[in-house]
Amino acid sequence: MPQNPFKTSPIPGHRRPPASNVKSRRKGGGYDRFGEAIRYLTIEELRQFFDAIEDYRHKLMMRTIYELGCRVGEFVRIQLKHLSFRRNTVYFPAEHTKTRRQRTSHLPEGLMNEIKSLLRREGRMAKRSERLHNPEEYLFHPGRNGKRHYSENRLRQIFGRYAAAAGLSRPYGTDKQGRSLHELTIHSLRHSHIMHYVHVYKLPLPIVQRPVGHKSLKTTSIYLRPSDEHVGQAYAEVRRRHSAMTKRPKGL
Repeated sequence: MPQNPFKTSPIPGHRRPPASNVKSRRKGGGYDRFGEAIRYLTIEELRQFFDAIEDYRHKLMMRTIYELGCRVGEFVRIQLKHLSFRRNTVYFPAEHTKTRRQRTSHLPEGLMNEIKSLLRREGRMAKRSERLHNPEEYLFHPGRNGKRHYSENRLRQIFGRYAAAAGLSRPYGTDKQGRSLHELTIHSLRHSHIMHYVHVYKLPLPIVQRPVGHKSLKTTSIYLRPSDEHVGQAYAEVRRRHSAMTKRPKGL
């Protein structure tokens, strides 16, 4: 995996948002969606986070959220019928998305194979084919009732538990009820997907925009803003190469 050029930090020149990942309260109500910190996990932090998850199903859920770059409310409503094993895709119907627009997102082939193995172990998929016994069931569900999906709050609790186990739980304040506010939340997996695929894996912005479900390219373009650390490392790499090219040969 590529070396991580990131460090979780506010965008230079902007203050930390008070309670959510990107949005912040404005005077007079409403939210300012742009110009705030994007709180995401670095590549190394993401490894730490996944390594801290002991429950295999929980790890599979967190990896799936990250690779889809989806919102937690969209993730919990994924049903088996929304999976295409041949194309390694997940379909999000319009009624399940925040923007009320349908879309398709892609999973790595290896991760989709792990999902198929899980479904076969749970008796929800045929042993020698990809036939699903009950396509209406949710992909991940608590207990034995496949017609009942996880609550969004339960997924937030699961993320918070493993973030703390990985040493990534960074509280920065409290809300009106006195509850701790944490820099990283489950929505940070979505931010991490976009930051990594734009900056590390160099995918064009319009390619990333479609599977994550941004209505406007303007929203996705917010993730183009590099951190101070990213800028510093980029300059250091260029200067290292330049120094090697202009270094005086020995003996001269």
